[in-house]
Amino acid sequence: MTEFKLKIDHFDQVHVLGPENGIDGAPNFRQVSGFPIFGCAQPTQIGFPAVLEKVPKGTVEKPVKTIWYNMRQEPVIYCNGDPFAPRHPERMHDNMSIDGSVSEMDKLEESFTEIVKARFMNDPEKKLKINKDSEFTENPMERENIEETLEVDTVESFSGVISDLQNKNLNLMRVPVVEESAPREVCFDILIDSLKQEPAGTQCVFSCQAGRGRTTLGMIIACQVKEILICTELRKMAEIGLVPKATAEDLIKQKFEFALPKGQDDDDPFIKGEFDVIKELLDKLPSAKEGKAKIDRLIDICGPGPKGTGLQNLRTCIIETKWKYDVAPEDRQVAWKQMILNFMERYFYLICFATYAQEYGPQGFEKSFVSWMDEHSKLRKMIEHGKDKLEWYRQVDPAKLNTLKDLMNAPNYKENMPTIIRTIYEFAFITYADLPRGPIKNNSMRKLAAKTLLEILPAEISTKVQERLDEQGANPDFVTLIGLVSFYGQD
Repeated sequence: MTEFKLKIDHFDQVHVLGPENGIDGAPNFRQVSGFPIFGCAQPTQIGFPAVLEKVPKGTVEKPVKTIWYNMRQEPVIYCNGDPFAPRHPERMHDNMSIDGSVSEMDKLEESFTEIVKARFMNDPEKKLKINKDSEFTENPMERENIEETLEVDTVESFSGVISDLQNKNLNLMRVPVVEESAPREVCFDILIDSLKQEPAGTQCVFSCQAGRGRTTLGMIIACQVKEILICTELRKMAEIGLVPKATAEDLIKQKFEFALPKGQDDDDPFIKGEFDVIKELLDKLPSAKEGKAKIDRLIDICGPGPKGTGLQNLRTCIIETKWKYDVAPEDRQVAWKQMILNFMERYFYLICFATYAQEYGPQGFEKSFVSWMDEHSKLRKMIEHGKDKLEWYRQVDPAKLNTLKDLMNAPNYKENMPTIIRTIYEFAFITYADLPRGPIKNNSMRKLAAKTLLEILPAEISTKVQERLDEQGANPDFVTLIGLVSFYGQD
């Protein structure tokens, strides 16, 4: 860790939930509707007490317990009250990934804190070199790192910063999850074990770097555990006659089964998560159908509006990232593809967890999720071999492509240009007919239209057009291409 560099957690566009969710020092703060479950990005030192002020505290006689879940595997340290994380010098845009227990990660964090303190103390001017991105881009392959120098007054670990706030009503817990990845099976058990004996009113606050994927993951799992515990308790009360059975069931429906707003793409099979490996899971494990229905609802509630209050939908992000992959240059597709595979695996494991929880939750989660997965070990192989079963390359209509080539190769191709342009647009629209309306679909169609036109151009025109594009250093925009083709085709 001595060579690892410091990179600041926050960036210009880290807060995306609007001013109504703004807390100074804790971007993307929100609560899951109907649950005492909250989430946010990594707080600054002043952000911790600001969040705890927003979270209900109960009364002096009956204070409410809060568990703060650090959903990050990597160490987090604070310089002048701002959060930083270590990055490998050759992988500045990737959070570190290392197998280790919670206690090992805690020790690593303390060790790295001492390393940074030594850098700071050994510098005559008490300065540290820190790193940040020049601007935010979603694809890490498009980010540019900038190194700066920071005058430092204080250096503390995550646990050191929050230790002053900890008391019998506030506990800190680490759940070591790697960014944009499926959690290890033991991470599910860490969350389950921390909640299964807690009263329903115990509050949970989840945080990760931006408060996005890992925070949302923890919120979904906590919602599932709490829902099962509350439903089980209500039904037990009905069994012993404390409340009428009909009343208990009505309460469950009102709290956990109310209708969510409908979206225009809700019927799209990929938006619904109907991928090949997921369909295989439902076929081989019939009880997973109920598990999928339960976890899909919680994924929606913990995701963006209008159904939820969060940042990322852990189901729809799979196909949404695939759309970005489709329109990205080939040299940028690598990062998108790895995200898609990770998101698919994460969603698969969430369905497995929900299936396990429906079976063992009502009995108090006596069996661990790791043990359940050991009994269903074929599921591990299923997702490992099945997460890549996607159409990575768009299948174009060869008949339409041949028609375009014939029109372009005809002696009177200039007269055919209006028909060629219209046919190319139809070609692009049909190829991306499955994408919902919006900028991603529009960009996909424009990119395919440009690529198609370049592919069918006569050689003498194509050479001149390509030379001109190379001179401009421009990507082939369709409208620009039409202009170039018209210009070079004058002779």
